[in-house]
Amino acid sequence: MVTITMHLLSSLLLVLPVHVQAQQARCQWSSLRSATDLVLESLAAGLTPSDNDGEAILSRPSLAYTQNFVPTPISSPESILSSPLSVAHTHSIIDQDACAAFIKLVLSSTSTNQTQPAAAAVTAPLLLVAAQIHYLYTPSLGTTVTALDLVSVRQGDWKLDNGSSDALTALAGAVQREDWSALSRDSQDARAVLEGVARGYLDFLGGTTNASVVAASGSAGGLEWGRPCARLDGGVYVDVRPDESCVVGVDVGRGGEGVTERRLVVDESIGAASVLARDGRLGGAPSVFELRVVNGKLRYVQEFAATGPSGTRTGS
Repeated sequence: MVTITMHLLSSLLLVLPVHVQAQQARCQWSSLRSATDLVLESLAAGLTPSDNDGEAILSRPSLAYTQNFVPTPISSPESILSSPLSVAHTHSIIDQDACAAFIKLVLSSTSTNQTQPAAAAVTAPLLLVAAQIHYLYTPSLGTTVTALDLVSVRQGDWKLDNGSSDALTALAGAVQREDWSALSRDSQDARAVLEGVARGYLDFLGGTTNASVVAASGSAGGLEWGRPCARLDGGVYVDVRPDESCVVGVDVGRGGEGVTERRLVVDESIGAASVLARDGRLGGAPSVFELRVVNGKLRYVQEFAATGPSGTRTGS
């Protein structure tokens, strides 16, 4: 048992950001769930001065906040969280081992925070915000947020550039059609399996493994293709036939650019692995991935990338 525990802790250290490597104790699910709900409430309300619990949970001076991989004061004018967000759809997962959570917000067309400051030259409407939240529990303070890493995408970002006024409606429909409900215990996979599938997919996607071998064999480095499998690339939904896998139509990196700076949050109860990373295929654009794994095989995969002025590229 000691050997297994030490192996798991070593694996976690390879994928967790430095600012959370020090906290390895398994956190209570109900406490994380409550704290995550407060964060969601706070983001919807905007980080304006107030005394409500949602604001308080994000008010610690030591809280580390990154926005599209750039350290940013969370309540500054440059932060998209400084104003309320109108949320049409929310999704979240809880990671007890890492004392963390992942949230994904599809915004509505009435969101009051549609633009960043003029200096950022960003005018396209926000479509989706995703973030990994890292917590610390202490008896005196309870569950507090230590870090919030956020990626936001806008109309015109990668595969969200169709110019249609109903881009938001299409995105919300694609996200909501998938089943991310709790899995039965027989269908749940261990954390190591979820990590392996996520690692295998990102290696394949970034071109750091032999793509032809992966496509032909259906597996590599822990990656097993589910049949059927659906993929959401920005606003493009690929729902393949029952006898095909998520490999269909994947734009694999050809120069070994890789998917780098990976940050992982996992929830075994729904077979979910979320990753914030830089996608080398898109010039290192800040990207968010979420994968659902059932019985060891990839069932859903979603990717959104900030390729516009708020990211690292001016287009894709």
